[in-house]
Amino acid sequence: MLTEWTSTEDIIIAIIKPHTSFDNTINQYEIAERYTMRRNEGIAPRRVRRIIEDLIEEGYPIISTPKGGYCYGGKDTEALECYRRLRRQGIQIMLRARWTLRNSRRGQLSLLGGGEKNV
Repeated sequence: MLTEWTSTEDIIIAIIKPHTSFDNTINQYEIAERYTMRRNEGIAPRRVRRIIEDLIEEGYPIISTPKGGYCYGGKDTEALECYRRLRRQGIQIMLRARWTLRNSRRGQLSLLGGGEKNV
């Protein structure tokens, strides 16, 4: 279910909507700049990225590209490419977390908040 958003989210959606493929994307810095021109008030690129993440979670078909851009809708092949890239990144993060825990000098229990254990 799509949530009724504030004007900030509406403006960000309106800025992204014309960008409908990987050949025509817009990055968070450009979105922030265009937002500032429309509202005459600044918005940080990091906040733009967080709002876009929220919009995606709410069901808006915003696809991120490997080069840091966004497009609205996109082709099925682009959505699948995005899915595969994000899945691969998630697996890499989980593996790094496991390696960090395994390689810790203090041992697994101290990292997890338990008692001291030497590895």
